Amino acid sequence: MTRLTPPAGGAVTIVNCPACTTKDPGAVAGAECRRCGGHGKRRAQLVLTVANIDTGAVTSATVTPGSILPTRDADNLFWCLDLTPVVADLADEVGATHIYEPDQPDDPVFAPWTDLPKGWQPDLPAAQRLAYETEAIADEARDPWQIWLGRSTEPPPADPARRLANLCEVAELLCLDLVIEARRTTPDSDTLGWDVRFELPGSPAGDRLAPWSDLAEATVMTTVNRAAANLVEHGRHAPAHYIAPRTGNADGGPGTRDVTSLGPPKVDVDQLERRILADCTTLLTGEPTPGAHAIWRDGRWWHTTLRLAGKAAHRAWQPPPPSWQGPPIPYAPCPSCPPTPDLSLCQCPRIGGCLTCHGTHRIFHGTTVSIFDGGRRVRHLTWPTPHPTEYAALPVVAPPVDTQSSSQLVRQLPPEYQLRPQLTALGFDPDGIAPLIDASYLPEHDLLDGHVCLPHADADPLDTYLRHVTTGQPGGRILLQVTPSAAPSLATMVRLVHALGLVVVLSVADHRANAGAPNLVQGLRWGARVAPPDATTDLLRWAPGAHHRTVSRAVDHALRDLRNASDRAVPTDPYTAIPVPTNINTVSVGVGHSRDVLLVRTTRCSCSPHSPPSTPV
Repeated sequence: MTRLTPPAGGAVTIVNCPACTTKDPGAVAGAECRRCGGHGKRRAQLVLTVANIDTGAVTSATVTPGSILPTRDADNLFWCLDLTPVVADLADEVGATHIYEPDQPDDPVFAPWTDLPKGWQPDLPAAQRLAYETEAIADEARDPWQIWLGRSTEPPPADPARRLANLCEVAELLCLDLVIEARRTTPDSDTLGWDVRFELPGSPAGDRLAPWSDLAEATVMTTVNRAAANLVEHGRHAPAHYIAPRTGNADGGPGTRDVTSLGPPKVDVDQLERRILADCTTLLTGEPTPGAHAIWRDGRWWHTTLRLAGKAAHRAWQPPPPSWQGPPIPYAPCPSCPPTPDLSLCQCPRIGGCLTCHGTHRIFHGTTVSIFDGGRRVRHLTWPTPHPTEYAALPVVAPPVDTQSSSQLVRQLPPEYQLRPQLTALGFDPDGIAPLIDASYLPEHDLLDGHVCLPHADADPLDTYLRHVTTGQPGGRILLQVTPSAAPSLATMVRLVHALGLVVVLSVADHRANAGAPNLVQGLRWGARVAPPDATTDLLRWAPGAHHRTVSRAVDHALRDLRNASDRAVPTDPYTAIPVPTNINTVSVGVGHSRDVLLVRTTRCSCSPHSPPSTPV
């Protein structure tokens, strides 16, 4: 097992920051230098931490000059400090068979390693070797405290064929295209970038640079959620269609259809890659093309090259429309977006796009809601427009259930336009729904119970409802998933964060007094955030919004943002050593406040609730 020697007496070696110091003795460090924070000095210390989120166990190692024996790199070109064995030993100590970055749980881990200066040699005097190591560690210490989370059970090994087959299966269930793209990194380059993603049929090729080096890497790095991440961006110009699945009606009533997969298809990744590479060259002339697409649709692959029209790439050939494609969903241009010929030029002032359409540039008057169970079953609900079209809805009765303070009527649509009865019939917890696209806007409260607030008395309830719930959804499609959270329990997260020497800030919003007012949020909402130890000096700054329907969702969100707190917890004074957390403590948390944001700070010896005044929910 690798053992590192800690700095004696907590001392830490300091070097001058070459990025902001000058030869002028009277000059001061750059106040805006991100490498040293304006101190003009850098700390030659790294702290590596592995935390098992299943048990709450935490252990760490500190890397300082002389604490680890340098080795040659894999190509035997230079000397380096290879920290991979250190991280592996830490994982063994906490019983973690699988580790990952907190904010990238689906990506492989690239353990840190540090190149030593060319002058380092094992036969140099000790003082000179340490000087070289000090310089290298201080340069790497721009990210001085690195944390990996671990699980006690190792997931199945990443297999490109199995992952690609699963993505094909999910694309069939959700009635989407799965697109594999190979595109040249520059027009005259022989290097290809690869991407794997879901698309709406008819989406343009786009101009996003494909990020991966080969098909196997692109496939392994693409999860279902990542494949869906850019559906809104890629689908801005795609035709919007209802879904007409190939299977029969389900038990959910008219317009409701279930699709069940019998298993993933067989996929030969090597053969598929060779075919795509062949399409990157013109058959008759041998001239390179900008790239190629392979499209999984209707249970088979369709292949096409890419061509340039001006500066934009487009497919040389389009496959036939999918068998599950229904009539068009009617829509109108967004009144808040600029009327430019190319809507991708929209310069809306907010991140995420226009507040009216949330980046889709369209206002939809119908939708298909797709509920994915995370396995092999999807329920599609067709909610057609009340306007006269091929899929026109029958008149609906939407009785008034409340009146807002602005005298606007709140009506409730019949059960076929409510998700709660559908989810309950499928055996799902209605509080467990989440958008398949992580960053998409989703009015969960209105979708679950079919509530709609009318802007004026003559407004059509169904049309107003459809316009509202399709805001920000790709091609008018509402894609939902109901999958159990993989996050640990709140108690385990508290133990883990406690052992890291950080703070857990919990927010609870009690909306139970809103019972009888259906237009208001109901029940409890939760928020959790990991914060630095001094968070109590400014609790409101670190208090998370209490908007998660379940504690597990709040915990999952908090752990993904762990590095934000750990970066702030590193001492700003370079002469102060970074703490090396290795202890494990158990803390119990109680909730006894309502109608307020409840802030709970856990310290190493106590658990203190803080309920700040004047903090309405």
